[in-house]
Amino acid sequence: MRLVPALLVVLAACGPKVAPKGAVFDEDLEKRGGAETASTDAPAAEAPRPVAPAGKGLRSGTIARAKLVAVLDAGPGTFLRQLEIAPKLSGERFVGWQLVQLLDRTGPLVDVDIVPGDVLLAINGKPLSRPDQLQTVWDSLRTANTVSAQLWRGQAQFSLEFAVEPQVAAAPPKP
Repeated sequence: MRLVPALLVVLAACGPKVAPKGAVFDEDLEKRGGAETASTDAPAAEAPRPVAPAGKGLRSGTIARAKLVAVLDAGPGTFLRQLEIAPKLSGERFVGWQLVQLLDRTGPLVDVDIVPGDVLLAINGKPLSRPDQLQTVWDSLRTANTVSAQLWRGQAQFSLEFAVEPQVAAAPPKP
C-alpha cells in the first residue's frame, strides 16, 4: 500500500515545473482588449504568399451533385473520419486546419492535390474555425455550384476549385 503514495510523488515530480499558459478563448479576447482582439475568423493580413506549385492531385474538376449530396447526407463526422487534422496556430491565433494524414485511401480526397502539412483556411470563402461555421458551410454546399478551398502549403498558397454538376438554378430575386 505504500507504493501508491510513492507513485503519486513520482508522477507529481514528472509534471510541468511551471504553470502552463492558459488557452485563449473568443470570450477572453474581448476582456483583454489591445491587439489580441482581432477576429479569429480569418487569417491576419500579411504579405501575399506565392502560389504553390501543383502537386500530383487535382486542383480543379467537376463533382457530381449526387455524390456531393451523398457525402453531405452522411454528415461531417463521417467525412472527417477519412483524415487526421490538427489546429494550426500562429502564436495564440487560430489560422486553419492542418492535414496530418489521409486515413482513407479510397475516399473522395485521395485524388485531390492535398498533402500532409497543408493548412485549410476556408471553404467557399468561409472560415471553419468553430463548429457552427463548419455546419454553416456544410449546409451551404447542398446548393453550391462550386466548391472552392483556400489552402497554404508551407510559405505558399493555393486554391482548389471544383464545379458541381448539375448546377442549381439561382432563386429569382424577391420583389
